[in-house]
Amino acid sequence: MFAVLLDFNGTMFFDASLHLEAWSKVYQELYPEKSTSPDARLFCGPRNDEILRNMAPWLTDRQREFYSEMKEELYRLACVSNSEITHLVNGTQAFLRLLQEKGVPFGLASASIEPNIDFFFETFALGQWFRREDVVFDDGTYSNKGAMHLEAARRLGVYLADCLVIEDSLSSVRQARQNGAGRIVGMCSVATDRELLAAGADYTMDDFTQFDPAWLDRDRPNPR
Repeated sequence: MFAVLLDFNGTMFFDASLHLEAWSKVYQELYPEKSTSPDARLFCGPRNDEILRNMAPWLTDRQREFYSEMKEELYRLACVSNSEITHLVNGTQAFLRLLQEKGVPFGLASASIEPNIDFFFETFALGQWFRREDVVFDDGTYSNKGAMHLEAARRLGVYLADCLVIEDSLSSVRQARQNGAGRIVGMCSVATDRELLAAGADYTMDDFTQFDPAWLDRDRPNPR
């Protein structure tokens, strides 16, 4: 069996529209003369600092930190204001129960900052599945999501090659592939199945009801 590394945003919680709403408000503050909002895919996967460096290269470190915190506060408010979509993706709980029943180690690696992780634990009752102190999140010490995968695997006591990684963003899938993840499942929440497969995913799904338990089998050959 593979151990499992899970992303949260866009994988366990389809929240791209809420991130876009928050980032659009930040973008409008930085570019008050523009009336259009940037593509949502620009905000899927990278850490906030990287997003802000691309969005507004002139910002100082302190300014990027300010806008990052501003964006996440706006995002959490959007989650609360949109309770009809603020729920775990279909099949998530059954999938996590399956892992527990099979004794499969699993961990959470998220590009979210700590206040968001605390918000997710409270809002989605994640404590029944994950130990808060074991969650890998954006604390400013990781260069990218790939580095988070490596740390999450280390905390499970396994190599990344022994892990099945579930991600939704193309950049995160690519980094998992480059770092030698044993198997990668792409969640089609923003990117298409074709795009995820081209980026390096072995399989794709629309939600966790489509997860095939056979994907956990290390002896099953990857379709590559």
